[in-house]
Amino acid sequence: MSVPGRVPRPPRRGLRTAVPTGVATALAVTAHVLAGGTARPATVALALLVAAVPAWLLTARERGWLAISAAQLGLQLVVHGVLAQADPAPHVHLVPHDLMLHAHVLAALLAAAVLRLGERRAWAVARRLSARVAAWWRRLAAGVPPVAGPASPRLARTSRPGALRLLLRHSRALRGPPPLPA
Repeated sequence: MSVPGRVPRPPRRGLRTAVPTGVATALAVTAHVLAGGTARPATVALALLVAAVPAWLLTARERGWLAISAAQLGLQLVVHGVLAQADPAPHVHLVPHDLMLHAHVLAALLAAAVLRLGERRAWAVARRLSARVAAWWRRLAAGVPPVAGPASPRLARTSRPGALRLLLRHSRALRGPPPLPA
């Protein structure tokens, strides 16, 4: 439960840890295999575990795009390191190291852009839920019985102007016939 004046708890922290860990691991394993390396299931599981620890620590609060992209790059490099250490023949790699680094950076930036959208939405939901619970507690503490919300989520949105209304809010409605020429 949320207490008024406190920051909301991280929404579904386990899921928010699993998604960036899975994305970083999948991208790093795919790049590693395409570069000529091998990816045994035990090694991939170890890489997931190693990447999950810093990802769990980073999901304690909302992060911005820069932090998410840096975390993605770091997680991918950690997974790449685990895979490279487990690969018995490092000379098998077909891709030069600088190209591999550029590929990881590009993948991290693209993944971070997508993950930031999800991060922003998850925290927006957490803030709205926290505000509702806080309002409910304030009403309860004041001795006022809590009011049930609208039956439908669509009914709650009617108080805000719709998209068409926002588009037309500066237009003038002209009624009647056009003015006669003078």
